[in-house]
Amino acid sequence: MHNWTVPLVLFVLFDVLVMVLVLRKVLKIRVNVTTQINRGGNGITTLDQLRALGDFARQEHDKIGEFMRANWSGFAEQLPSVLTSLLDVVDRDAKDKGLTLGRDALKSMVASSLKAHKIGKGRELGEALKQVA
Repeated sequence: MHNWTVPLVLFVLFDVLVMVLVLRKVLKIRVNVTTQINRGGNGITTLDQLRALGDFARQEHDKIGEFMRANWSGFAEQLPSVLTSLLDVVDRDAKDKGLTLGRDALKSMVASSLKAHKIGKGRELGEALKQVA
């Protein structure tokens, strides 16, 4: 693993947080993020919930890379089934930690991690993630 991958993931999460805060403050739009990033139940995402998501993403980053290296041979045809299995593992880990994440949030997290690991080509990965339920 490269020394810069974890800071890159943290930067992306921080960037998203700043973007949400700017939209709320400058445009005076109440941004209700209800993408099931919360612990137990639906509602507005808080800073603590985003922090928990960031911690979870950092913890899963190495596991995602190891899983893909162990289970994917590099052929694009295999990528959707391997990603389905990976998403199931990440979803189970999230639930074990008390996080209820939607499938789209998990896909985004996995895609970001795979890009940081330089696993798969961008277009290949995007197409495979569209096929994954």
